[in-house]
Amino acid sequence: MGDEKDVREVLAKFEYGVHVVSMGRGQDGNAFTASWLTQVSSEPPMIVIAVHNKHQSARMLGEKDCFVVNLLSKAAAGVAKTYYGPAESGYAKLKDVEVTPAPETGCPVIPGAVGFLDCKVVKRVPCGNHTAFFGEVLAAELTTDGEILTTTSSGLRYRG
Repeated sequence: MGDEKDVREVLAKFEYGVHVVSMGRGQDGNAFTASWLTQVSSEPPMIVIAVHNKHQSARMLGEKDCFVVNLLSKAAAGVAKTYYGPAESGYAKLKDVEVTPAPETGCPVIPGAVGFLDCKVVKRVPCGNHTAFFGEVLAAELTTDGEILTTTSSGLRYRG
C-alpha cells in the first residue's frame, strides 16, 4: 500500500452528506453524527452506514436491528455537532431530547431533522475497525426541501 498519510489525505477529500443516525427507543437510544453512508439499492431501497466497532452504537445496532437516518439542512451544523464525537458505553446523547418515534421501527427521530429514513438492519459486514450495517428503508419523510448539510459546509470530516 502507498504512503498512509497520502491515502488519508485523498480520502479526506471525499464529499459526504452529514446526518444524525439514531437507534434504540426514545431517550434510551443513542445518536451519532455520520457521514460514512450511502444508498446501495433502489429495489428494495437500501442504504449502508459504517460504524466504528468500539462505539456503543455498533453494539446497539447489533441488538436493536433498526436505525433512523435524520437528514439535516445546510443551516443545521449546530445540530450535527451536538451528536459528533465518539460514544463509548454509557454516553446517553438522547437523554434530554424530545424525540418522535419513526413510523415503522419506532427508532427516535430527532428535533431539527428536515427528513428521515426509517430502516431495518438486513445485513452486517465487518470492515476493518468498522462494521457496515445495511438497512432496508421501510419509511421516509421529507418535511423541508433544500440543501442538506455536507462535510464541506459543516467542516465536520470523520476520518475513522
